Amino acid sequence: MFEWTWDERFKSRKSLLSKNNLEVNFHPGRSDGTAAVRGNKVLTKERHHYWEVKMVSGIYGTDVMIGVGTAKVNVDERDKFFSLLGQDRESWGLSYKGNIHHAGEIKEYSSPFERGSIVGAHLDTWKGTLQFFIDRKPLGIAFTGLRSVELYPMISSTAANSCMRITKSCSVPASLQMNCLGMLKPLHRSYLSAAFPSLRYLIDGVFAEILRLKQDTDNDNEDFEYEFPEEYMILDDFDFALVGFGRRKKRKIDDSSKFESTDRFCRN
Repeated sequence: MFEWTWDERFKSRKSLLSKNNLEVNFHPGRSDGTAAVRGNKVLTKERHHYWEVKMVSGIYGTDVMIGVGTAKVNVDERDKFFSLLGQDRESWGLSYKGNIHHAGEIKEYSSPFERGSIVGAHLDTWKGTLQFFIDRKPLGIAFTGLRSVELYPMISSTAANSCMRITKSCSVPASLQMNCLGMLKPLHRSYLSAAFPSLRYLIDGVFAEILRLKQDTDNDNEDFEYEFPEEYMILDDFDFALVGFGRRKKRKIDDSSKFESTDRFCRN
């Protein structure tokens, strides 16, 4: 459930870790600046990384942020109030106000999050993309161009007595298999889960759901219809299930009700 936790060695002075370093309490008592903490493991390349952080306390003030940064980010407490993650080119962050920050630039991204919200982050180190979620609702790709960057998960806060807790931190290899899992509809996932019990850890795992939600978000603005062809509804092996499933674009080719497929399906 937890591949990494917060790092005792890389945290601000006014950051208290508890519950096996899963929970951090920033600025106990009062706040006089900005504090941060980073994860104790680098987010390794060629993997999908996903983690969730629950906002345990009320969040307010100048900024409370979740994101990623390089080893060059200074997590020592500052005596001024500012948005730490994204202030320069070494970090990328999502503010509780719904803005994303990088290289000193700020862009609108989502609705705000608050106490009780579970903020998720999905880093695809193969494609070099970072996407955020609020209560498992995908918000769309926030940042690209991260494929060659060595990153750590990070959070920062300016609010007194602000508390956050990791509820999940996991990863899987980036592969064609994982991309195909992201294409499956709930009906197909249910079939595969029942037909191949040994694969339930993949089919019913968090990444199949996260990648499917991401896929649905990516296709929100498409102007053509996707469907799974009926001839691929009966599956005879897992490779066929993952590679044989494909989405195809339909276009009308005459006045009849027939449609022509415009891409190929392959079978291992």
